[in-house]
Amino acid sequence: MILLGSVHKMANRYFTDKYLARVEDKNTVLCAGLDPADYEMGRGEKGLGEGIWKKSWALSYLEAVAPYCAAVKPNIQYWQGVGDIKELHEVEDLASSLGLAIIEDRKLADIGSTNDAGMFFAAKGANAVTLAPYAGNIAEAAEMLEAREIGGIAMCLMSNPQYEREKRKWVPVSSEEARGFNPVHIHDVGGSQKFVEQYIYLADQIERSGLAGLVIGAPSEKNHLTEEELKNVRRYITNERLILVPGVGAQGGGVDAFWKDGLFGSDRLIVNVGRGLMFPQGSKTTPREQASVAKHFRDMLNEARKAA
Repeated sequence: MILLGSVHKMANRYFTDKYLARVEDKNTVLCAGLDPADYEMGRGEKGLGEGIWKKSWALSYLEAVAPYCAAVKPNIQYWQGVGDIKELHEVEDLASSLGLAIIEDRKLADIGSTNDAGMFFAAKGANAVTLAPYAGNIAEAAEMLEAREIGGIAMCLMSNPQYEREKRKWVPVSSEEARGFNPVHIHDVGGSQKFVEQYIYLADQIERSGLAGLVIGAPSEKNHLTEEELKNVRRYITNERLILVPGVGAQGGGVDAFWKDGLFGSDRLIVNVGRGLMFPQGSKTTPREQASVAKHFRDMLNEARKAA
């Protein structure tokens, strides 16, 4: 297990410092989602129009929103066509020149050398990569990320309806491990075996392993996430961690709960807006309209930060 003494080096060296510098320079915690659906995917007004060249569209999009964003998050699933990876590297080069921290949304979920392969390729253009630690190997992944000099952000609390069941699953911990958890979070059924809920276990492991951050969906009246769960996560992570927050914008999530009573640092959120920023007026949205919406989100988030 990686000791907490090494956390600061791992968290800051490859991504956190870069992101926080962008936040300070640009006065924003907005992250531009970059997952444009090809016309052939059939997304209609929620994707690219017919005959649109994805790279050209993406370059124009970044030019439009970069003044209002600290980061960009390309989802690798939308860049798998012939020649897409080469073009994505060109897009990431532009993002870097525009002062954006780059998070490749890969959700790496494998083990050993397979995860390392994803990190190797992500590090060619990105500053951080997302992880989906299905295999439970968070500490191993953290060591590999350190070797590749790239940050890692792991899934913790997702907002999709199915995750309401997943987050509540009991993870077995030994009596010794249980001493590291708040007693109110321990499920004791007798004997030496104890249990904690999965999302709490993940938060603890992310902190102990020194990853740059974790993903927590934005709570809303339409999803299952609660303020109490945010508080529970906060018990196990230091203010060194960054929080990548999807679900703001088209999905209707909000960020007020993250900053209520100073729960998380005002500069520690990475608030991702995807479809609501890419296609606010449908597939024919212009760069000027994208810029206007990006400015709106930046200003709205900054007002909430000031009130925190």
